[in-house]
Amino acid sequence: MYEQVHPKQDLLSYRAAIVEKLLRDMAFLVNQTLEKPDEANVHDLRRLCLRLRHAIRVFGRVLPEKPARKIQRRLRDVQGLLGSVRSCDVALETLAQPDVSASVSKPEAKRVSASLSAERKRSLRPLRARLKKMQRSDAIGRWRTRLLAA
Repeated sequence: MYEQVHPKQDLLSYRAAIVEKLLRDMAFLVNQTLEKPDEANVHDLRRLCLRLRHAIRVFGRVLPEKPARKIQRRLRDVQGLLGSVRSCDVALETLAQPDVSASVSKPEAKRVSASLSAERKRSLRPLRARLKKMQRSDAIGRWRTRLLAA
C-alpha cells in the first residue's frame, strides 16, 4: 500500500508522500460515499480516517502542531458519524446470519431490521451534511496545505 522508506530518503519527504496519498484517497472516498453511501464506502472511509489519524500521530513531531491537532479533532468527529452508520450496517449483517436468524422469529427479525434501517437512515443525514460541507469548503485541500507546509 505504501512505499518503503529508502535509506537515503529523509523523513519529511516520506511523511509528505504518505499524508498526500491518504488525503488524496480521502477526497476520492468522500465523493464516493456522497454518491453511494453503501456499507462498503462507509467502511472504507472510516478505515481511511483512522489511518490518517494514525499517520498524523506517528508523524506528529514533523507536522505543524496546531493544524495537526485541529485536523485530528475533525477526523475524530467524522469517524464518529461514520461509526454510527457502520454500527447499523454491522447489526443488519449480524441479523442476517443463519445462526441469528434461526433463533429469532420472522416478524421479530423484520421489525428489528426495519428499526435498524431507519436508524441507519437517521445516522446518515448528519454524515452526509458533514461530508458535503467538507467537499464544498475543500477542507481536504486546506488540510493538505496546512499539514505539508513545514
